[in-house]
Amino acid sequence: MTKQYQTIQHEGMHLQYEETDHGMWQRAISPKPLELGEASIAYPNFQTAIAGIPQGRSSAGATGYSALFAEMRMERFEPSAEGLFARYKHDKLGLAVEVSMAFIPGTAMIRQTTAAINEGDGAITLTQLSSLHMQGIALGGCRPCYDPKKVKVHYCRTAWEGESQWRSDDLESLGLFQTSVHAELATVSFSSIGSFSTAHYVPMIVLEDMETSQVWYLQIEASSNWNVEIGHRSAWNRPDGSLYLYADGANERVGGWAKPLQPGERFETVPVAFGCCEGSFGDAVRELTKYRRHSCKPTTALEELPIVYNDYMNTLWGNPTTERLLPLIEAASRAGAECFCIDAGWFATREENWSMGLGDWRESPDRFGSAGLRGMLAEIEQRSMIPGIWLEMEVCGEEAELGSKPDSWFLMRNGRRVGGGSRWFLNFENSEVRHYMHGVIDRLAAMGVGYIKNDYNDTVGAGADGFGGSGAVGTLQHSRAFYSFIDEVREKHPSLVLENCASGAMRQDYGILRHFHLQSFTDQEIYTRCPSILGGSLATVLPEQLGIWAYPYPLLHPNHNAPEIVETASYRESMADGEQTIFNLVNGLCGQLYLSGRIDAADERNTALIAEAVGLAKLERSFVRNAYPVWPIGFSRIGDANGWASVGLASEEGERLLLAVWRLGSHDEVMELPLPGWANQAAVVKMLYPVGCGLVKSFYNERKGALSVRFPSRNQARLFEIKRDISG
Repeated sequence: MTKQYQTIQHEGMHLQYEETDHGMWQRAISPKPLELGEASIAYPNFQTAIAGIPQGRSSAGATGYSALFAEMRMERFEPSAEGLFARYKHDKLGLAVEVSMAFIPGTAMIRQTTAAINEGDGAITLTQLSSLHMQGIALGGCRPCYDPKKVKVHYCRTAWEGESQWRSDDLESLGLFQTSVHAELATVSFSSIGSFSTAHYVPMIVLEDMETSQVWYLQIEASSNWNVEIGHRSAWNRPDGSLYLYADGANERVGGWAKPLQPGERFETVPVAFGCCEGSFGDAVRELTKYRRHSCKPTTALEELPIVYNDYMNTLWGNPTTERLLPLIEAASRAGAECFCIDAGWFATREENWSMGLGDWRESPDRFGSAGLRGMLAEIEQRSMIPGIWLEMEVCGEEAELGSKPDSWFLMRNGRRVGGGSRWFLNFENSEVRHYMHGVIDRLAAMGVGYIKNDYNDTVGAGADGFGGSGAVGTLQHSRAFYSFIDEVREKHPSLVLENCASGAMRQDYGILRHFHLQSFTDQEIYTRCPSILGGSLATVLPEQLGIWAYPYPLLHPNHNAPEIVETASYRESMADGEQTIFNLVNGLCGQLYLSGRIDAADERNTALIAEAVGLAKLERSFVRNAYPVWPIGFSRIGDANGWASVGLASEEGERLLLAVWRLGSHDEVMELPLPGWANQAAVVKMLYPVGCGLVKSFYNERKGALSVRFPSRNQARLFEIKRDISG
């Protein structure tokens, strides 16, 4: 019998399906049409498992080899211009699985969710349900996929104060290599457990076929457990073998997820966005950036996000008072900031450990004089800035009055509240908790607050009980409850701007970033380490959504109890040439500029440099929110203090490029920066920031499409504009 095939296309993507005895199963995904002989073994676009039934060929190994799908038949397969819907049913168990794909207009991206429904007479317990399962990857060409010159895996490691560190390895180096004539059960996997979703890895992967110049990519939209797996389908010595990509947020083997379903109950996975296109890593990021702008970036009543000054980093370190704030408010206003955010400590007495009282959110009785916090907010507003405030909405310190509430207000595990000390975790499925926190925000908004920085400084770990499943079910359910709460806040206060922070970027995923306007990119205090972090972050977060610290005149944490140090002659002399200020502001100009530092102590030259950068940020932010990141010399590693770094923001058509360049500790004064797509293109090069600085030289090589720069000193930075010369 001749096999029947069907190809579904979207924005240059080709999804090939095969008619099997069980219905339509997927064989390949490619940015080019494939010959049928090139396609791999067909599988459905889901994997699932339930308790009491064998997991599959390798219950301790490959997640992508579960067995239950083979007993299910297709009931519906409905492609359309908007997407694809497929439904499969296990008649004996009464288990139905629905795969829903939404085609994203204008970009090679598909967003998929998978749902399981118990249509039987008895309870079942799900122990696995995929969000994505795609096979037939890296077909074509002459090299087998295990060849080190064939496939490269781009993945993003992260750590506190060392976020967004991209790495690239071949499959063998990551643990997927030839072993036997049997089907390969080794895999490459990346995962996260708990609510610090980006504490170790970012839930984003790019697979690059270097031979055919094609890329496959995905992001998981979850602030709870997640898992990505790259595996090989079939035996290595068979011609129909290929790679598959698997992703989930619901897996007993990764995080202990298990979800009982009573008859009629339904469970839906976390979403995954995926796609493929021709090109390399940068092309994959471009498609993901388009998708994030189309589907993920929340709107605000403001035309543009404001330039924020925040008093915490390298400044007050959680110790705001009237006498400390007033000079900063004045300096921020002079610099052109549009929002002033009072960070942590505003609610504690001067002698208290402020973290132990989190949750009550009542202003300190001894920090702000007779005018109180309301007076400070009014002072900010009188300076034509939006008043902002720091919260940590999801927690409660043990010494807070809120801690006396019943256990139903808190996440519980093993009969105890999750967390402890400075942070018990609140249960946002409890309507009383939501009502309480709405009251806090309503009260602050009535005082004039128009900006909230929401921090999150711990993780729920293994999860929470009482959510109709294992602890991991509780983590997912609670994160969804918090998302919906934030949506309620935005509906009540449409002009309120919301920043997401989690000890910097420990929860920097597009599950939560679909609901917040801004993301803090790090807690890193050392300005020379920021280019590495921001460069990697521009691949994972929209440029216009990425709040990048710029803290000229820093009061470093070891000196936080000696703020007078910034007034000393030696400190002033160290800042006199302006280079540290320039470096900091170039950092901030690569995304959403986010000011801090003791700018009230700045001399005339540095004050002018700060104001110049703020003015430039306002001029360029409409460009930034339509630009795409490029990396002329790749990513810099946070531990490489002796090199150079560079990142650019390119216009849609590539006719204009804003290029940040940093000489770190390199012994070389000169660096050549190849500009992708600029070879044999005439260009006009201009130093955009700072203006009128003759210390740095540049030369553009039209034939090579490369910019050479000479920075005479270490730890220097500049921002260039490169425009195509159309004068003839």
